[in-house]
Amino acid sequence: MSATTVAGCVLYSVHPATLAQFYAELLGWPISERHDDYLQLEHQGFELTLVQVPAALAERIQLEVPPRPRSDSPCKPVFQVDDLQQARQRAAAAGGQLYESQREWLFKEARVCDGVDPEGNVFQLRQPLPR
Repeated sequence: MSATTVAGCVLYSVHPATLAQFYAELLGWPISERHDDYLQLEHQGFELTLVQVPAALAERIQLEVPPRPRSDSPCKPVFQVDDLQQARQRAAAAGGQLYESQREWLFKEARVCDGVDPEGNVFQLRQPLPR
């Protein structure tokens, strides 16, 4: 992490470049670093790092289209967006999915919805409610 980073999340990925592009398109964040074994997006002090899964492990991972949610993970990254409906369209266009609006709920002054990235990682988006 850089000196200006206040928080971050690391996701291990079979295809980190593809996953970085998904999150860049979904969130509108720039890819700030590209390396052989990881890519990183940065936005307002938050770093999202996508790390290449070791080859021996990657061989055993079966990705599906559409992605099958890996709901057994104990961690779910959360991101704020301006508009869930627009994010739903961006997620679908980039190879993932934000669940349908009927599955949204209210939490801490935000409309919230979960989704799945192209590798099956479950994430959450929060749209602040008007004040």
